[in-house]
Amino acid sequence: MKALVYRLLLLLGLLLCISLSFLPTMITASGIPDAYERSSGKNLRELIEDVEFAIMEQNLRIVERLHVGEAIRERGNKDFPDYEIILYCSLTFAEKILKLDPQMINSCPGRITIRGKEGSYILSAQLWQELPGNEKLNVLIRDMNEILVYIIDHAILKWE
Repeated sequence: MKALVYRLLLLLGLLLCISLSFLPTMITASGIPDAYERSSGKNLRELIEDVEFAIMEQNLRIVERLHVGEAIRERGNKDFPDYEIILYCSLTFAEKILKLDPQMINSCPGRITIRGKEGSYILSAQLWQELPGNEKLNVLIRDMNEILVYIIDHAILKWE
């Protein structure tokens, strides 16, 4: 019974993540977009490999991969698009931001997503949001956001 409840809660959480990914990129009160997105014609396997390589190249650690689209297709919806979530972390970054603002734990770990169907994917990095009145924290956040833009831009390049 506990296993069933756990699975249902996990599924609800994944469905929430999916529904949120359909929202358009919005500009926050600070004027900073909440996500950086680029499209790619690469296949899913190539994109995952290139995103993961770029993440590791930036000294970030991949902490989990969620294959949401695949899991939903396995439940019977054969035409459901691909949805991948790659969770990443940097303990050095986490330590610095948490010293400056313990509530930043609510933003950890960071995530990069891939969504779409073969031949047409969108890569998206959830950008870290700056906080008014905390310039030391905002410098770190801007640096991390630059890294995320690099990761997305690097992953969509064609390597031949």
